Amino acid sequence: MSKTPGPAALAVSLSGILLLLGASRASAESYMLPSSSFRAGANGAEYRTDVRIINPASAAATVTAYFYDQVTSTTWQANSFQIEARSQAAFDNILRSLFGKTLDQGAYGPIRFEANGPLLVNASVNNVNACSSGAVSGQWLPGVLTSQSLKSGVIGQLAISSNSASGYRSNLVFVNGGNSAATATVRIRRGGGDLLSTATIGPLSPNGFRQVALDATTFPGVGGTTDTNLWLEFASDQPVIAYATVIHNVSGDPFAVMASADAPSSAMQEVTFTLPGGVPLIMVRIPAGSFQMGAPATEQYSWDNHERPVHQVSLTSDFYIGRYEVTQAQWQAVMGTLPSYNSTCGASCPVEQVSWDDIRGATGFIAKLNQLLGTSAFRLPTEAEWERATRGGTQTRYSFGDALTADKECGKSPELEQYAWSCANATGTHPVGMKMANPFGLFDVHGNVQEWVEDCYGTYPSTAQTNPTGPTCSSEPQRVFRGGSYGHWNSAVRSAWRDYHFPNMVSRSVGFRLAMSLSR
Repeated sequence: MSKTPGPAALAVSLSGILLLLGASRASAESYMLPSSSFRAGANGAEYRTDVRIINPASAAATVTAYFYDQVTSTTWQANSFQIEARSQAAFDNILRSLFGKTLDQGAYGPIRFEANGPLLVNASVNNVNACSSGAVSGQWLPGVLTSQSLKSGVIGQLAISSNSASGYRSNLVFVNGGNSAATATVRIRRGGGDLLSTATIGPLSPNGFRQVALDATTFPGVGGTTDTNLWLEFASDQPVIAYATVIHNVSGDPFAVMASADAPSSAMQEVTFTLPGGVPLIMVRIPAGSFQMGAPATEQYSWDNHERPVHQVSLTSDFYIGRYEVTQAQWQAVMGTLPSYNSTCGASCPVEQVSWDDIRGATGFIAKLNQLLGTSAFRLPTEAEWERATRGGTQTRYSFGDALTADKECGKSPELEQYAWSCANATGTHPVGMKMANPFGLFDVHGNVQEWVEDCYGTYPSTAQTNPTGPTCSSEPQRVFRGGSYGHWNSAVRSAWRDYHFPNMVSRSVGFRLAMSLSR
């Protein structure tokens, strides 16, 4: 491998320079170039990455570089090199000149630069000899201080076209520069804020790299869309570096859009409680808002007698709801028992075979949980809260889209199976959180186990409702459960599906999800 930078061979245009200065020469700095490439392209073209590194300080800098090769899943460390004070080092085709990669091997992935002081890292990722014309096209990318990675961010100026012969296409890149695995929830929105689709990216291992196309494969809700006014927001459990490449479908010209930090919120969006034995309980804040509750007659496989009439519901206060269904570990931590039929599934699987009375009774789970944590805030969600949280701002069959490939019964559906456990892909419960999250970051709202809610069962009203709590309970009430289960048809894990039973009923497919009032 090259020990010192070689001479510049190609002219590189580095515009829009991002200067990332550290505190002093003695401090260690780590920069991540989120993408690099040395691969053969179509018609004799080559993808190459040219890097320029400026040392803006008054003392020499020692730099060590690491390349995380996505082709071989190998980390390559180059020989350390020095950059004199107020000087720039040039690496044309850095994967060859610094890391010794060859074109026949092919390589791509992020590069980390570690130095004993501040640097300015810039790169152009080029397509050389594009279209066999000798032309060079490419995009500029900055090296990002890993300490400036984001747990929540936005990327604008996205564009896609349903016609590959016109318009634009977009690719999204996420890089984890930290020491712990990271999982990000990504929401694609139109310019005015309307939600198109949601996907989960990850988990990304430390130094992991993931590139996905902004298309219906990863984001089902964007299928058939042509729009030049799209943007995304993401939230990650660990800081990540993210950017988008927007490519013109005719010329092939790309440009990069780096993620910016999302506007901070004064409200706590997530809170974690620790139960006996160190068992975590994570609650997610759901914003107040209005939505259409139920399913219209045009919704495929909807149920007339349960899900209509569709009516507007307004919830005037935020509330918290469980990120996951209550697990066997959480039930045991509070109750000291394990009632589950699927007990061999494990501690992270949802508890089931618990009745509404077991949960809400005077000596039930919620009463003991509130006593344990010194609060009165924990409860079951109302049916309206449950549907608001599950839909996540959508009005489609499922929280991620209509998934029209999902048939009424147990047929396979690649779209649905990314998010749900139903009879199409399961014969029992599974650990929570294995499928993709909905737009509010909730897991397993479609299937796994059905979930008890607070309300007694009744037909829906035809008028708009504000903060509804369901019908008045009769002398022999039946309580509602939502979401469907691993044993249910695809049509019964839709956002609008509902069922009910007597409150003392237990089933191997019925569990629950907690809610919590804001004042606690």
